[in-house]
Amino acid sequence: MDRETDVPPPPQPTLGQRAWRRFCLFMVRTFYRRFEATGLANLPAEGPVILCANHVNALVDAVVVQAGCPRPIHPLARSGLFRSPLLRPVLAFIQAVPIYRRRRGAEDETAKANEDSFRRCYDYLEEGRILLIFPEGQSHSDPTLRPLKTGAARLALGLWERTGRLPAVIPVGLVFPQKGRFRSEVLVQLAPPVALTAEDAAAEDAPRRLTEAIGAGLEKVTLNADSWEDVQLLRLLHNFFAMRSGRRRSLAQRFRSLQRLIDTHRWLRLTRPVEVQILGEKLRRFENLCEHHGVEDYHLSLRYRPALVVRFLLRSLGFLLFVAPLAVWGFLNSAVPYFATRFMSRKTARGRDQYDTAGMLFGLFFFLAFWGAQTFLVFRFWGTWSAVGYGTSLLVTSAVALRVGKERKRITENVRVFLLFLRRRELQSYLRTKRQELEVELARMARLTRSGVGGAS
Repeated sequence: MDRETDVPPPPQPTLGQRAWRRFCLFMVRTFYRRFEATGLANLPAEGPVILCANHVNALVDAVVVQAGCPRPIHPLARSGLFRSPLLRPVLAFIQAVPIYRRRRGAEDETAKANEDSFRRCYDYLEEGRILLIFPEGQSHSDPTLRPLKTGAARLALGLWERTGRLPAVIPVGLVFPQKGRFRSEVLVQLAPPVALTAEDAAAEDAPRRLTEAIGAGLEKVTLNADSWEDVQLLRLLHNFFAMRSGRRRSLAQRFRSLQRLIDTHRWLRLTRPVEVQILGEKLRRFENLCEHHGVEDYHLSLRYRPALVVRFLLRSLGFLLFVAPLAVWGFLNSAVPYFATRFMSRKTARGRDQYDTAGMLFGLFFFLAFWGAQTFLVFRFWGTWSAVGYGTSLLVTSAVALRVGKERKRITENVRVFLLFLRRRELQSYLRTKRQELEVELARMARLTRSGVGGAS
């Protein structure tokens, strides 16, 4: 964007704002097993910014964006949230801005309230702050973007009218590959700022143009599949290759692979729909077969040589002797609040897009309540130092339990599959043959795609 040279320096983060970002990071890294934020170089170090994010996970979206953003952000939130006794102090603390929806019979009152909110937004932008807005309006669980509202564009253009300065408008993509599942993954991607000149801002249809540009930017950092069935199929296809490679790929790399697969799948479904359907059914049957036997794809590539078995046994023994006891202690002290959180989250969440928010809120409440009560009882019966030691052990061993949960599962699976292949030696060979047949089919489809795309271009 064209901006004047007198960019206001960003206000120095207060102690409270720094503490809030650390809290967001703690919550995100606790609730999600993997968290990545990319494109941070696109965020200006100073000056007014409007972040425009897709809205797929209710209140968690703002927490995740703040965890990934080094500068303090001020989210725009619907006014109903400010009436919650639990959320109101938090929203006031982070200086969120309420947005009011039109109510029948109270149009003038709603318009006046929104004028005050927009005035506050302009004040923040003039001070060089960052606003976070969700142009889709409502949180949802659709596999693609919903039509965008023009609020973000009108904010940017309104600042231009007031000050002659254009803020940086940055699309932000939030990707939750397994939304609604504890200890899953989340990816935050900041796209380059939307290109907008002073001439564009002065155009009569500037709000529409800018909104379309924001939508185009969001499409590049979100998956936008045609259906969740397509997403599931393509994730199976991606895992089919990724797990065989043995390399740990970043979430951003996996996102780009899925995006390419979505585009390829669309083209093939238009040009060879029958073959795509047959291949999809074969892939699902292979995955169901592996799932029935509890076999992961990487098990088919293992060669159970003596050196490999010895290394696995030594690693498993070390885990059982030194790590497992800490994890068991952490699990025993966290089981009640964990299951209470899971039960209440499933009971109260009205959709997949609300489960993570409910999980974070109930988890914070139950863990603080149960751990606080347990530590207090230790203090009453055994004194201060015992309470300090017990409270410390809760934090340390619970963190260990979170980190080693997947390792424990992996060890158990490997032992079970090793014994399975010992009993049924023909099974591994049979599954390998089925996988090779799929590889031949996929290679043929890949050649068709390359020739088709090359011919089209």
